[in-house]
Amino acid sequence: MKKIFKICYIVLFFVLLCIPMCLMPFFRNDTSLEKRALAEFPAYLTKDGLNLRFSDQFEAWTNDALPLRAQLLTASNAVKGELLHDRTSNVIVGKEGWLFYNVEAEDFMDTNAMSDAQIRAAAVTLSLLEENVTARGGHFTFVPAPNKSSVYGEYMPGQYRAASENNLTRLTAALEETGVTFTDLRRILRDSKAETVYHRRDSHWNYRGALIGYNAILDSLGRAHETWQDTPFTVEKTWRGDLDKLLYPAGGVMDEQVVYDVQTAPFRFTYPMGIRDMAAQLEIFMSDKEERDGSIATQNLKRKDGSSLYMVRDSFGRALLPWMIDSYEKADFRRVDRPDLVSIRDGTDVVYEIAERNLSRVIASAPFMYAPRREGVTAEGCSDGGEAEILLEKQGYLRLCGILPELPGDGRVYLQLEQNGTTMTFEAFPIYEVNLLGGNGTNGFSAFFSKDLGLSGEYRVTVITCNTVFQCGVIAV
Repeated sequence: MKKIFKICYIVLFFVLLCIPMCLMPFFRNDTSLEKRALAEFPAYLTKDGLNLRFSDQFEAWTNDALPLRAQLLTASNAVKGELLHDRTSNVIVGKEGWLFYNVEAEDFMDTNAMSDAQIRAAAVTLSLLEENVTARGGHFTFVPAPNKSSVYGEYMPGQYRAASENNLTRLTAALEETGVTFTDLRRILRDSKAETVYHRRDSHWNYRGALIGYNAILDSLGRAHETWQDTPFTVEKTWRGDLDKLLYPAGGVMDEQVVYDVQTAPFRFTYPMGIRDMAAQLEIFMSDKEERDGSIATQNLKRKDGSSLYMVRDSFGRALLPWMIDSYEKADFRRVDRPDLVSIRDGTDVVYEIAERNLSRVIASAPFMYAPRREGVTAEGCSDGGEAEILLEKQGYLRLCGILPELPGDGRVYLQLEQNGTTMTFEAFPIYEVNLLGGNGTNGFSAFFSKDLGLSGEYRVTVITCNTVFQCGVIAV
């Protein structure tokens, strides 16, 4: 009898193991929940012969194709998150039903601190952007959208201790010192937090927070605008938060959304083209579907004032779309990390919005903007810093980028191009171009030059930064 029981137990064990494999042809998991493509069944052979990564790829396919995967993840996360308050599925389960994106913990505890040189480089980069925009008749504001934990940190689990300062704190101080125009959303939203401005189950602000942010941004630009402060609204439990989806892919808790009864001016999408139902498409762009939203351009059919907006944004910018569209005759929204100021026309207002957790991306790669000419910069009295590595990139433009042993002082970097006794001086972005230079350096420079300058022939390049001179040799344009 005991032997029969053991045999039955073993048979049952292997039957249970086989059930998921047998069910695979009849189930297909939903890719929209995780916002990524699920792994495909791997090929046995590749163009190079036997697929040596077959086992790893097969394991990835099995994990993604497992039947009832969403239900199993939901059950597992409920235990790990709600009961044990452990990080799970990139989500931190906080107090009283509040969820936080796990990468926020680094900013919250300041474990991802940018160096002083990186903070200076970010401030200088933003100051150069503002200088370019204002010189061409527009207005500029930098908009760091605060992490939810920066506004509602009291709901973070007890094991996460808030630091007294972090990257946003230090960058804010540097921007004030440098004189860069920015929108202090962290202070503004903290002052308004009594009326909930972020979703409990989503990593972003709700429409109330977005409306407060919109008014702060337009105030920062110095642009007269409709505030919509007295607009009637209802609070509806209709929002499925991105964090809730990650935590409970099989079905979770609906969140509250503040829905305003607002009538904005009629408009049309000039990009993407061919859109007929403007309201329906705007609703899609404001959702987390993220379909064709990398570049959006609109024309306000009521405004005839020639106003234009160029807005670099991320997912926080979704909720701002209707307000910003209504405030300008033409608006261009780009979901990118690197602003492109070469393509905008004079007189355009520029909003550079980026989430607090992504502040380091400000100096990940230089914005596409031609380096400004500088007068009065001289190497006289500067100490010799030796040689610096430099790279010339030729596309539809010229770019000089290079590596410096350090970036001391105020973070300003000047490039001198000398040819036949004539010297031209430009200011470069204090940015290390990882994609072009490789390695893991942090101190560097990057500058774009327009072909309209007529650069031709050989130039001797010298870098001047904080009373130190670096020789970069000769380049041939």
